Amino acid sequence: MAGADPNTKDNAGWTPLQEIVNYGHTELCEILLKGGAFPNTPGDENRRPLHDAVIYNRIEEAKLLLQYHADKDVYDKYGKSPLDYCRPEMNEMRRILMGSQKSPLLSEKSSELNHTLDRSFIVGQDKLVVLASNLKPENQKILNLVAAQHKFKVVTTDRSSVTHVIVEANRQNITKLTVDVMFTIVRGNWLLNSEWIALAGDMEDVSTMDLELFEISGAPILGVPRNARLNAECQKPRLFNNCFFHFALQANKEYRIDGLRLTKNDLVKLVKEGEGTVLIREPKPEDLNDASQMIPFHTADDSSHPLHRCTHYVIYIPGKGEPLIKYMMPHIKSLPLIWLIECIEKFTLVDPAFLGLS
Repeated sequence: MAGADPNTKDNAGWTPLQEIVNYGHTELCEILLKGGAFPNTPGDENRRPLHDAVIYNRIEEAKLLLQYHADKDVYDKYGKSPLDYCRPEMNEMRRILMGSQKSPLLSEKSSELNHTLDRSFIVGQDKLVVLASNLKPENQKILNLVAAQHKFKVVTTDRSSVTHVIVEANRQNITKLTVDVMFTIVRGNWLLNSEWIALAGDMEDVSTMDLELFEISGAPILGVPRNARLNAECQKPRLFNNCFFHFALQANKEYRIDGLRLTKNDLVKLVKEGEGTVLIREPKPEDLNDASQMIPFHTADDSSHPLHRCTHYVIYIPGKGEPLIKYMMPHIKSLPLIWLIECIEKFTLVDPAFLGLS
């Protein structure tokens, strides 16, 4: 391939690899995999290419996918693995899946990272949008000069077009959790420390810089910025995929949580950026029979997770005004706002028991 990205999704969320597997073009499947196509990228209904290979009984494509480290222990939005789609007459496919070992995902992540590093920056066409978040005045000034030099855009307020976020960090390369940082995590943007600014000014081409050298280690939890970024680079669904939220909060009030100042509008935007759905009306357990068949992407691969089948959440502030009726059912739960903040801070759907909630 002449530089084309083999992992570009169409409007329906399908990658070229998934389309090729569906139609059974074995040679093209191998070409895509050799060219860097991700074998575990979710498509429509969070199905992976291996799901499709089984559904359409594509034996040779399944063998190729497993050879290129496709994971057979993954689940779609209905909680089904590729093996679950094997029909009784598909003995050969069943043998192939049951004979394969759990895939070494680390090797795949390494190849995916190498594939994406060279396109971390796209300059000259206004595709690189850097958010300067609470920078020191001297760093802000230098960043503006660097942006003019390399022809990229700098903004000081968050927007959905932001691709990279620059923040100040301490000696341990840790930054504090802010609203800007929360948006960075749910989107999977690069979160870089301000040391990048000075070195970028000395570079002829910023696209050649290894951004991992400047990536924030923790915000403040170690590893979370990188995990969120890799999730986005692998084109996996965002944190709140297949989750529905109702905020039992006042519209114009500012809520203070561990130094954060958040409005209901901020929270709505965070959930939507995380591919969650915001409900205007409070959901009722008896009305959720169909929706409860779905499984959030980020708990789908762990059937023992307490939130494995929980799709609906009512978020409230403890104290005066909190809901009189609270739900703690498998598919709907009422949880305090701090739980939602913890989920973003840790980039995972947090077990409510960790917060003393049962």
